[in-house]
Amino acid sequence: MKVVTRRSFTDEFKLAAVQESIDSPDTVKAVAVRLGISPKLLAKWRSKFVTRKESSKPIKNNGPSKSLKDLEAENKRLRKQLERAELENEIPKKGEGVLRQSAKVKFAYIHRVSSVRRTVKLMCDVLGVSRSGYYKWLNHQPSDWTRYNQRLLAFLRQQIEKHRRIQGYRKLWEEAVAHGYACNKKRVQSLLQQIGYRSNACKRRFGVVRPKEVVPTPPNYLNRDFSVDAPNRVWVSDITQIRCHEGWQYLCVIIDLYSRRVVGWATSYMNSAEMVLRALKKAWKERKPKGKALMFHSDRGSQYRCYDVLKWLTKRKVTVSMSRKGNCWDNACSESFFGLMKKEWFSNLEQMSRKEMVAECRNYINGYYNVVRRHGTNGGLSPMMYELRN
Repeated sequence: MKVVTRRSFTDEFKLAAVQESIDSPDTVKAVAVRLGISPKLLAKWRSKFVTRKESSKPIKNNGPSKSLKDLEAENKRLRKQLERAELENEIPKKGEGVLRQSAKVKFAYIHRVSSVRRTVKLMCDVLGVSRSGYYKWLNHQPSDWTRYNQRLLAFLRQQIEKHRRIQGYRKLWEEAVAHGYACNKKRVQSLLQQIGYRSNACKRRFGVVRPKEVVPTPPNYLNRDFSVDAPNRVWVSDITQIRCHEGWQYLCVIIDLYSRRVVGWATSYMNSAEMVLRALKKAWKERKPKGKALMFHSDRGSQYRCYDVLKWLTKRKVTVSMSRKGNCWDNACSESFFGLMKKEWFSNLEQMSRKEMVAECRNYINGYYNVVRRHGTNGGLSPMMYELRN
């Protein structure tokens, strides 16, 4: 025979169970299952401890602060608020910048993206426009002036494609007048500006773009001290451009301040650091200087501040000096050389090809300037003769 023992509960447990069942929005059965007791037993305890007949100090049955129905309603309301907040955050992110646009642009955007989830009311509230204004815009019929502008703009688009975007607004206005459109130049210009049209014949002029300082610019160690008492102590360099049939050709020279002799030079159709490196290598091969005793001075051009050029110089322990910002007189010797070359040599020649220009540079530097031309700083001697005598 199976013996069933009855469970016993203390009065404290009974009171706590009754209090929990009263405060909880759950049913008596749900609370009883959670406590591991019979629902009938919990109901019996509630009857005992709540009524005055069974207890001298009954428990007040105020019920839960909110019923289950109220909690479900509040949960539904909070979910709706959260969904609306998510939509309000999503609309500006995907709004294509319409928050700063006019009301008509906002209305067009609402008409394009509104849906069951993104209601017109919600989008109008987020974008700061009225629903009445939106529906007025939606049902608005374009005026005769607007319809005429639309026809004129369609004609202008046809002419733009026909003439391959070459004509400006004046020529397009003439075409419109020739085809019977009654309009003036300003009207055509305004319509073309609305669609962002720009003639291919108009080349945009760009301003001067200041390069970012990738590496610190070396100071002006030379400080306009152009008097040097020994060769291979100070080299100065600069770049100029000469117009040729094919376009600009660039020339980079390196001058030894001791005798004003051009010790290295290079040309290129591109104004690049590679041209400076070729001139440096040519000068180094011819002069074979001691790097620690040499100073290399130039302007602040990006070709001289290039990483490859600075690395090549610092590897040989050359002191790098650069002119002050916007001060061409700090590199006056190089500037003077280019002025003399263009005045004495190239001004007397017709425009030539790039190949001919390179040959003329060689003739002037190697055949005339270094060997023949007398220099005032050298006491009337040519650079090469000055070095031979000293």
